[in-house]
Amino acid sequence: MPLNIPLINNPTPKTFAKMLNLEASQLSLPDSPELMKIMIAAYVAFQIGAQYFNHSIYGSLIYGFGGAVLLYGATFYLLKYMKEEHKFVRTMIALAGMGALAALAYIILHLIVGVALPPPLPTERLARFLLFPIIMWTAFMYAFLFRHVSLRPIPAFVTAALYVLVIQVILSSISR
Repeated sequence: MPLNIPLINNPTPKTFAKMLNLEASQLSLPDSPELMKIMIAAYVAFQIGAQYFNHSIYGSLIYGFGGAVLLYGATFYLLKYMKEEHKFVRTMIALAGMGALAALAYIILHLIVGVALPPPLPTERLARFLLFPIIMWTAFMYAFLFRHVSLRPIPAFVTAALYVLVIQVILSSISR
């Protein structure tokens, strides 16, 4: 008798796993506003958690909510400009989900480095150094997703790099 585990048999987690390997696009996700709200909430929660290591609680809240507002607004206007509004919900699900996974990876990385290296060692500098591949992965993932929204490869990468630059660098320094 096969096991019936609802989360594993659901195609959405399988699609996210394929998206991590760049094997599926956001167009394989369901067009569900409820799932979009859940993914945005997960994005906000994980971004707040990731920034709480370096920021105050208020700075972390500003970063989490500000990042979600920027991601939502920029994606909305980008797709509206490209006349691809019908892909907005799926694209937002994918962007927020991948951003939440990147923040979760940073939280796990920071906890591992924080436990492995006691406080007198440069734990924070090492964690920031190890964060760079996560930021690059996020940029490439966003570029992959924008490529499936009808952007050519170079504009997709430039757009993704701008998203990551504004959210990870500029918003992070503002919310300190």
